[in-house]
Amino acid sequence: MSLSPNPQSDFERSSFIKPCDYCGARLAVFVSREIGSEEHEYTCPECGKQYPVHAALEPLVSVMEPRTDGKDDRYMDTLF
Repeated sequence: MSLSPNPQSDFERSSFIKPCDYCGARLAVFVSREIGSEEHEYTCPECGKQYPVHAALEPLVSVMEPRTDGKDDRYMDTLF
């Protein structure tokens, strides 16, 4: 039995850059996706705001530029 060195897969890695809506930090988000991926959340390391993303695994987040709002508080999700 022989296996192909590059089997076709529905698994995909991608990355994107997103500014945090709360504190303005620029985040690099690395995501692994496959068909049927679940919704996960990634968190801004600077303020704690969470964002949903469809991914097979927990996303990896790196801060490219720190927060720009001049504050040092943490994001608090409200139920309004």
